[in-house]
Amino acid sequence: MNLLPLSHIASVRMGVTLRGRDATRPVPNGSCYMIRIGDINDEGQLITRELLRFEPNESIKSDHYLRAGDILLPNRGTRCTAYVFDLPLDGVIVGAQFYVIRVQHTKILPSYLAWFLRTTKAATHFALRRKGTLVQNVQLKDVLELELPLPSIEKQQSIIELDALLMQERELAERLADLNQLLHQSLMLHSASSPL
Repeated sequence: MNLLPLSHIASVRMGVTLRGRDATRPVPNGSCYMIRIGDINDEGQLITRELLRFEPNESIKSDHYLRAGDILLPNRGTRCTAYVFDLPLDGVIVGAQFYVIRVQHTKILPSYLAWFLRTTKAATHFALRRKGTLVQNVQLKDVLELELPLPSIEKQQSIIELDALLMQERELAERLADLNQLLHQSLMLHSASSPL
């Protein structure tokens, strides 16, 4: 199967740069929400219950607000995760620590692209190109040059569903291991407190 550079199927831009020390100071009834790097786990899931809400001290271009299907890719550090924005909220932005990838082609699903961005193939691509000593950065051109296979929509959907099942299996295995540990601790405590 032929590989396509990401630049042929999506646009990529940096998140919003907000200036000022209190630019993202929490405001309970603020008009904007922000997704931060810590809000997303390595599996590309949003893990926060409430997004930061604030009132920007400058105007934000309408195109910089997230749309359903936008993919968030951290551009700092060594984490290789990608989240597909799917919240029913208006006024959500991300800071400059993210690239926002917007699919421009009908032959690719955002969830498939996000899955590929979390693979070891993509991680290796970025690891070989990161710049910086204290904080490593991924350059925009390196995201645009990432090559990926483009199977049929049906095959993409199958990959997304299989990935979701594997993630569910990992979560169940972790819960089972925790419960197993608690059971063994309980048995050992019972044994320790029983008379000889």
